[in-house]
Amino acid sequence: MVEEVRRFATALGAKAVEVGGRLRESNPEVYGHLAAAGGELLAAYRAAVAGHERNWSAPQHAETERVDLDGPAEASDK
Repeated sequence: MVEEVRRFATALGAKAVEVGGRLRESNPEVYGHLAAAGGELLAAYRAAVAGHERNWSAPQHAETERVDLDGPAEASDK
């Protein structure tokens, strides 16, 4: 399965290069905008992942709540 994914990714990359080359030649302004947008999306993705990694790797402090099982019942429990 891994080899199939590699072959697919290679074929997809080759096709993207081919289409990108044609687009660059026929519409260089559009290509420039798409390249810039792709860079911005990648930067946003990296920022999101970095934020989540900070949350995942931060020490976890469990919030505790004292429960008094021997105390008087609340008025709403009656």
